[in-house]
Amino acid sequence: MIQYQRKLLLLFLFLSTSELCAQSNADDFKLSGATIIARDVKLSATWYRKYLDIAIKEYKPQQYVKMKTGDFHLFIKQGKSVMVKSQIQFPKGKKYINGITKIGFSTNKFEEVKANLIASNQKILEDITEDKNLEMRYLLTADPDGNQVQIFDEPNPIDSVVTQAMFFSITSSDYINTMKWYEENIDFTEIKTVDETKIHYQNLLHKGDVIFEIIHLPYESLETTEFMPIGRELAGFAEIKFKSGQGKSSTFEMDNNANKVMWMR
Repeated sequence: MIQYQRKLLLLFLFLSTSELCAQSNADDFKLSGATIIARDVKLSATWYRKYLDIAIKEYKPQQYVKMKTGDFHLFIKQGKSVMVKSQIQFPKGKKYINGITKIGFSTNKFEEVKANLIASNQKILEDITEDKNLEMRYLLTADPDGNQVQIFDEPNPIDSVVTQAMFFSITSSDYINTMKWYEENIDFTEIKTVDETKIHYQNLLHKGDVIFEIIHLPYESLETTEFMPIGRELAGFAEIKFKSGQGKSSTFEMDNNANKVMWMR
């Protein structure tokens, strides 16, 4: 009887420890990095510094720029013979591209960011909108290569600017398996839907403070291998990185849409 009780106690301690570890893992989970392929690294870096206050840490002309805000590292890489999405010659019947299409930042200077964007005639793709599912205000803009950047309002009374990377979006024609991949491999969980106006084309997931949006594409969408000429690169978000715990080095994996993803833990 004592041996049986001891086994039950050990099992309880094991399950409790596992649950605590999982909770801790989610609590410190962060969007820690992204790589952008750009036509002009100086122009792109200037945009992210000017409007989002992301600091330039290293600059090698016509090669790359390393930038940082908080624990997030933005690596902007000079592409080779770069194409932007507006230059793509879509095959007949095709209109969309699978891939990482947005990254997002929260800021405590939301109104100032919007005012600066408008004053400089930057594109506002979607004006201030209240996302009832996330309970946050946001606006949508674009960097010099047309990459979509979603900016969220995160009020904070301190005087200094606080910019935090906390959002990314993937467009996928196989969104069910995309959601399954991120649930099984990185432990994302779906956010309960309050506002169902976008439910037919959008899923929202989260882990810790990171929000993941999946946009459903029709099956007529493209993989980059279907249209990219040899020797050219597409401007856009090439890689994303997550970090939790000690953030030990890891290797990139390919998700079900061939996006490069790294989870350092």
